[in-house]
Amino acid sequence: MSDKMEYIQTKNHSPETMEAFVLDEIDCKILDWLQEDSSITNVELARRLSLAPATTLDRVKKLKQRGVIKGHVVLIDPARVGKGTTAFVSVALASHQADLVKQFRDSVSALPEVLECHHISGEYDYLLKVVSEDIRRYEDFLLGTLVATPNVGKIHTSFVLSTVKHKTKIPIKGP
Repeated sequence: MSDKMEYIQTKNHSPETMEAFVLDEIDCKILDWLQEDSSITNVELARRLSLAPATTLDRVKKLKQRGVIKGHVVLIDPARVGKGTTAFVSVALASHQADLVKQFRDSVSALPEVLECHHISGEYDYLLKVVSEDIRRYEDFLLGTLVATPNVGKIHTSFVLSTVKHKTKIPIKGP
């Protein structure tokens, strides 16, 4: 295997779905700069890479086609839009039957308060990141929505008191 080989996980994030892509130094720089500021123009990105804009655009398109670049987003401050309470919610399922697990996943995926849902190891099965206006509204969500979600067995909530670090940038090593 080449020392330039990087493994990029695809959709299901399991070893069986990993596809190998060769990311050269230019690909790594593109990913690094786009993670810092996805609104950078293609012309500016090409200038930083010392490449023609058409070449740069082709590389970005290939990274998108391969699923390396999944999308572009704007990061906002939750407190400034009235969502100042963040909770990490551990959920143990009542049953691990495939159809009930799917029901739980589908239901949680449809809840706008749930920003992230991770299948985890340990005592609990899933870890959710939930935002709400305040603790009272979180309680409304918990008692009115989450406990009524199919296949929920046990729930444990931890509230975020302060955030020491919050980054979205994935470190990419060059070849």
